[in-house]
Amino acid sequence: MKNYNNMVIGLVCGLLAPAIVFGVYFKIHDPGLELKDMIQRLTESGVLTYYMSLSVIANLLLFFIFLKINAELAARGVLGATIIYAFTILILKLL
Repeated sequence: MKNYNNMVIGLVCGLLAPAIVFGVYFKIHDPGLELKDMIQRLTESGVLTYYMSLSVIANLLLFFIFLKINAELAARGVLGATIIYAFTILILKLL
């Protein structure tokens, strides 16, 4: 499992996992709506940051999976990605 013990792999997985969860949830929730239109609708209603925050919970699962397989550097990368999402959500919330 040493192949996965890389901070860059953790960072990339941590950035992609919430985006995938966000997209899959809304494709299931409203399959006829385009991603661009959905994001615009959520922005107009003021709940985009809430849904982004909830999708970051996927990183919690990813973090513990990396810890379980003894890939501590990858878990640090996931933590870094979570911090990036937190700052992004904070900035969007302040705008």
